[in-house]
Amino acid sequence: MCLKSSADPEGKPPFVSRFSVKQLLTPPLNSYGALRLDGTMNSTKRTKLVAKFNDPEGEEFIFLLSSKAGGCGINLIGANRLVLFDPDWNPAADQQALARVWRDGQKKDCFVYRFIATGTIEEKIFQRQSHKQSLSTSVVDGVEDVERHFGLDGLKQLFCFQPNTNSDTHDTFKCKRCKNWRQVMKAPAMLYGDTSTWNHMSDEPNGGLDKIQDLLLRQESGQGVVTSCFQYISHVSFLPLPLVVLRMLMSFFVVIRFTSPSFF
Repeated sequence: MCLKSSADPEGKPPFVSRFSVKQLLTPPLNSYGALRLDGTMNSTKRTKLVAKFNDPEGEEFIFLLSSKAGGCGINLIGANRLVLFDPDWNPAADQQALARVWRDGQKKDCFVYRFIATGTIEEKIFQRQSHKQSLSTSVVDGVEDVERHFGLDGLKQLFCFQPNTNSDTHDTFKCKRCKNWRQVMKAPAMLYGDTSTWNHMSDEPNGGLDKIQDLLLRQESGQGVVTSCFQYISHVSFLPLPLVVLRMLMSFFVVIRFTSPSFF
């Protein structure tokens, strides 16, 4: 997927991980021209790295970020694609990291990818994030239907591997808008913090992955790697004169098979 993104002149992506990017991601991505920012960098060096990556004439194609060190206060408008690994138990930490590219000054539509191995602890962590956000919604917005996704036995299943499913998260939703992994009905409203209201796609026949708006994911259709995908599309807003267009954000929660490292 990195090779396909490198063919896109506007596609240089930051990779965000909550673990050490040096050990996990740097070796396989060095050949693409990568910068790295983690907790070992001082403030002066951080500023230089950000400026270097945002330079449209720069040769560096990938920015490796630790979500703890680089998840807040960094403006990476030089990129319009962001890849998030290793979901955090705290959904606010991931939300901050996801906002590094969709910021004031961004002139391109943004694409955010969250890659998670199906049936693993990563997907369970994402489900806990959704549950916490639902609780927040119930307090702030007065939504009462908080328990519709998760039961009390969810904690017992936290460390159970579920290999025989396209998406354990979708199974947990008990989605009534999909039949045989094909979405037949759209949600009345698409809420950023509630993945159950996003567009649901899969790599099953007529699952919709082959028609998704993002070219990189569409090219993975039929490859046996991406099993399902949840898609969020923001609304493009227009403000009064002087005319300002807020760039579109397209966010994907992508579930991949546990035995598919070649995808990265």
